[in-house]
Amino acid sequence: MTAASRPEGPSFSVAIVEPTTLLGRDVRAVLTERKFPASRVHLFHQAAGDTGLLAAADDEVAFVAPLTDDALETSRIAFLCGSAAETARFLSTRADGALAIDLSGVRNGQALVVPSEGDESRTLPSGNLFLTPHPVAFVLAETIRLVETLAPVTGITAAIDRPTSELGKTALDELFQQALALATFQPLPKDVLETQGAFNFWVPPDSHAFEKSVADDMAALLGRPIPTTILSARSGVFHGHFLRIELRLGGDAPEASGLLASFRAQKHAFDVVDPEDLSGPVESAGRDETLLLRCEASGRRVALTLAADHLRRAGALLAVRLAEQAAAERGWLVR
Repeated sequence: MTAASRPEGPSFSVAIVEPTTLLGRDVRAVLTERKFPASRVHLFHQAAGDTGLLAAADDEVAFVAPLTDDALETSRIAFLCGSAAETARFLSTRADGALAIDLSGVRNGQALVVPSEGDESRTLPSGNLFLTPHPVAFVLAETIRLVETLAPVTGITAAIDRPTSELGKTALDELFQQALALATFQPLPKDVLETQGAFNFWVPPDSHAFEKSVADDMAALLGRPIPTTILSARSGVFHGHFLRIELRLGGDAPEASGLLASFRAQKHAFDVVDPEDLSGPVESAGRDETLLLRCEASGRRVALTLAADHLRRAGALLAVRLAEQAAAERGWLVR
């Protein structure tokens, strides 16, 4: 964040842990887009060793310092964008008072935290650690809440295609190299993906853990348990989750036209796509809105097809909005 883009008025230092990950990159971008009042952005990495790294950021070379136990003591807010395992190790030994907003997926018994939306007013909890929900769970809960304005939802089945971008830039690079290798009849590199990812679907070993995490987080966001079936697979798609959802209702389904009108009214969250556009996960990349690609309602069921960029609204934007609300509530923006 440059001095030119920094807003006038009260400001403080923030930190981004693992800024070179795809998620860390988007957190930095959203901080700039929303003109977050950061006087300085500190960058930290969790790689082995105690030396700093140089990384490209905003067309410049930035220094990324090692994340030590007390590294965040000069920051007011820190965004944790690394892996769950590395983040859990750091949280168990951290020695600072910064508000850490954890996007890594660590679950330690704490409640998930989301910012207030629209006209609702909900005070954030105290403490110095906020856990954000899984991005897919956030999208599913948001979808259920919208449908429930028209009819009660009693159960959900969701088929979810997980993008390769969840695995980071090295996985994306290997997927690209696999596509080139297939086109030129060369051996496929499989060091990261461990299988052919290009033009393929597969079920990775962490599928059960992913499905349980999404179901648990969705129930926590809704504030109640709900019968849930999640069927997931990894796909050879660079970016964006692809979701096919069936919602079971406690009454007759609303008219599809009324349902579509409700989605269109939530322009900050959903974009209703013309079916003839043949959009999908590729078109969702870089979008804050979840794309609604299909909507059918009959009997006591609603069938929806969605595409969502897991790094944007339910990831980086949600985290930055949490930071904005916390800063306002805790008086950090008052001179």
